Amino acid sequence: MHTDGFKPEISIVIPVKDEPEKTIACMSSIRANTKIPYEIIWVDNGSTEDSRRAIMVQATRRKVHTKFIALRNNLGFVKATNAGIREAENSSKYIVLLNNDTEVSYRWASKLIRPMEKNAQIAAVGPVTQSKISWQEAANLNLRWNLKMPEWSPHTNNQVYSEMLEGGFKGRHLDVGALPLAFFAVALQRAAVERVGLLDESFGIGLGDDDEYCYRLRAYGYQLHLSLDAFVFHHHRTTFRSLGLPVDKIRRHNIGVLRAKKHAVMEKIRAETLD
Repeated sequence: MHTDGFKPEISIVIPVKDEPEKTIACMSSIRANTKIPYEIIWVDNGSTEDSRRAIMVQATRRKVHTKFIALRNNLGFVKATNAGIREAENSSKYIVLLNNDTEVSYRWASKLIRPMEKNAQIAAVGPVTQSKISWQEAANLNLRWNLKMPEWSPHTNNQVYSEMLEGGFKGRHLDVGALPLAFFAVALQRAAVERVGLLDESFGIGLGDDDEYCYRLRAYGYQLHLSLDAFVFHHHRTTFRSLGLPVDKIRRHNIGVLRAKKHAVMEKIRAETLD
């Protein structure tokens, strides 16, 4: 699925556990809206054969460069993502982590990597989204920063909304300070990933792994930014629901893991400084 000599600028890591309709919509949106050289690293997390066959049709479309990693069993979101990151580290300057229940919009990838191209201290950049649960949604951003961003509604076409953001916020991004970016869609600088490491697999199926990784990036002196003209639609936790996972129970457990990991990160950095 990869042509010889092709050099991607970004590697898009997509962990997948079934949900072929959403995965196909995600890959289709990437194909329509990504204007820079890219590869998709599709990590199949123990999906059914029917799901894999359906997704393969989209993944092997003309001019789509895809690497396929097949995991025999569902190892959880974090391990699957790490498998994709390991592969991406051999390819691109930027690694994009993208949930399969997302749909990207016009020039989304270019908008995410632009801040990092200009400033090597920026290690991660996230987009605006529509989910009210996320602080990265326009109404929540307006409350926090008084940005006067247009708000998405169910009657708004995603591409039209993307154009609205571009019209008012083209090229604008902001340092999110201590807030953690959500990894449903995030662009990471490969050099920072090589320094900071992979996602922490103690978080298993997910929830909290992105918080911990953002904390780690900041502890190493990196900045995290939000691209105000990049929009990614997120169906939000569809895989958790489809698998019948106890989200609240997992979250409570992982909060304790996160607290312990923060202490361990600081001890590790102190030791590296002394060396």
